[in-house]
Amino acid sequence: MDNNALTYHLSKVFSELKAGIADEVISQLKEQGFGLAGTPVGQEKLLTDKQLCELLQISTSHLSNFRKANPDFPSLPIGKNVRFKLSEVEEFLKFNQKKVKK
Repeated sequence: MDNNALTYHLSKVFSELKAGIADEVISQLKEQGFGLAGTPVGQEKLLTDKQLCELLQISTSHLSNFRKANPDFPSLPIGKNVRFKLSEVEEFLKFNQKKVKK
C-alpha cells in the first residue's frame, strides 16, 4: 500500500473514531440530564440572534438566510422577539450535517 492510500485510510479511520466518540459523549450527557451545551436540561438560558451568531461565529444575515432556508430551525418566538436554545441549535446542525454528508 502506498503512502497516499495509507494516509487516506488512516484519516478515514480516525474520522470515524472521532464521530463515534462524540456520539458516545453526547449520549452519556443526555442520560445524565445534560443538554448538548453542557448545562442541565431546563436551566439553559435563551439566546438572542446576536448572541447565537457570536457563539456560532456567523453573521446575523447568514443566520437569517439559514432560517429562511430551513423553516424547521429551532427557535422560540416570544412576542415579536425570537430566542434560541443552544443545545437545540447544536442538535439541529449536527443532524443536518450528517444528512448533507450522506
